[in-house]
Amino acid sequence: MMAVGGGPVGGEGAKKGNGKTVAIVLAVVLILIVAGVSLVVLTSRKAAPSEIRIGTLYASSGSFALSSGYQLSGLRLWINQTNAAGGLYVSSYGKKLPLKLFTYDDQSSTSTAATDYANLITVDHVNVFVSDFGSTLTAPAVSIAQEHHVLLFDPTASSPGFFSASDPYIVDLSILVSSEWPLVLAHYLITHRTAISRIAILYLDQAFTAAQAATLDSALTAVGITPVYYQPTSASSSAEYSTILQSINSTNPQAVIELGYDLNDIAFFSAISAGNYHFPFVFTIYPGLEYSVLLADTPPGSLNYTYTYASPPVVQYTNVTLGPTTSQFVTQWTSLYGHAPNFNNIAGYNAGLLIGKIISTAGNLNQLDMRKAANMLSGNVTTLEGPFVLNTSTGAQLGMPMDVLQFQPSSSGLVPVVIYPENVATGTAIYPAPSVMLASPESSGAGSAYFWQSDLSVPAAASMVSPNSIFSAAAYMDGERL
Repeated sequence: MMAVGGGPVGGEGAKKGNGKTVAIVLAVVLILIVAGVSLVVLTSRKAAPSEIRIGTLYASSGSFALSSGYQLSGLRLWINQTNAAGGLYVSSYGKKLPLKLFTYDDQSSTSTAATDYANLITVDHVNVFVSDFGSTLTAPAVSIAQEHHVLLFDPTASSPGFFSASDPYIVDLSILVSSEWPLVLAHYLITHRTAISRIAILYLDQAFTAAQAATLDSALTAVGITPVYYQPTSASSSAEYSTILQSINSTNPQAVIELGYDLNDIAFFSAISAGNYHFPFVFTIYPGLEYSVLLADTPPGSLNYTYTYASPPVVQYTNVTLGPTTSQFVTQWTSLYGHAPNFNNIAGYNAGLLIGKIISTAGNLNQLDMRKAANMLSGNVTTLEGPFVLNTSTGAQLGMPMDVLQFQPSSSGLVPVVIYPENVATGTAIYPAPSVMLASPESSGAGSAYFWQSDLSVPAAASMVSPNSIFSAAAYMDGERL
């Protein structure tokens, strides 16, 4: 049978037509498959927000204003630098996002802070929730973070009561948990208990300082050293501290340890000067954290031969894996602001560095994913503040140790000398503190150089005592922790 128009039915022409049809169908199917895969990829990637919202508080007034401002300025510098580099890359969005900072002024009030923290979450809808300075102003944020299931990034609150295995919504970024702070100091005192056994401990009745006092007292009593004075206080003025010092002085202490915030330390030193008290060993917290403030706001010579915690920038970290070294940051900060940073400046900046790394590691802004990322980074990151080591169950910081230093006068001014532990020491302690102060010829006003002439004999049992002149102290920042 012939087809109309000639040629057999089912001949070569038909075969060619069918082949073209199959090819077209296959091409269409392939296009649809590719389009479908692309659609799946596109729809599986969430729409990127226009920015990463970072929220925190600061205190423009009140007892925490200085420290709070220092912390915020450090965090703000990190934000500015990150934005200058195009933002922070978040892999789930496949792009860099700019950072936007939201802040409220809590005026050092916990009730105001509670309201402001809630506003950051419920009104501003921040992705990154950062607490204000210290344990007192962080306390309201802890419960609010739990309530709203938002991760609290904690730069400088170290109260051990904030951290528990049942709360996954907090991570301590820049400060050793306060119950661990005095362990090095306790070991130092125990090592030299032949010379120093009569120890007075005065502490501010706040979580940050009470935890330190409890640890110190426990460590000392465990080896048979019972403090001759161990009391909390709510004192804030030099007059109040003067009354307390009368009681402390009556115990004839070989060491006086006062645990408070910066304004407490200032009032304490003012009371010592006003009462003309002299103690062989005086330890306070804030000269090591805010040296320039304490030097300027205490009577001349107050810091001479006193002890404090050694922390960056005095302690230098060089083998960092994230961000600048301590020395590089000091240079950078000084060039920007005309003065060296203090510990709280560094803590704020360090918090920013770690927040950025945590988000990059998580790849998204999910709150629990960020906490998991923080745990992943624990033990694997070293910053200008030292090793980042978490208790991964609780979020408490166990790295970033607090060593012990002594301010030793020299012809050019006070020199912070790290005295313990021995493996990071830049010098040895001078004990007991000389009791006769002579102003150096070039000294005048706060921050001037002072030197001392001892009228006390040095007990042979005090092995920590330097046999050398006070002018043999190591130069500032000579010591480096590797």
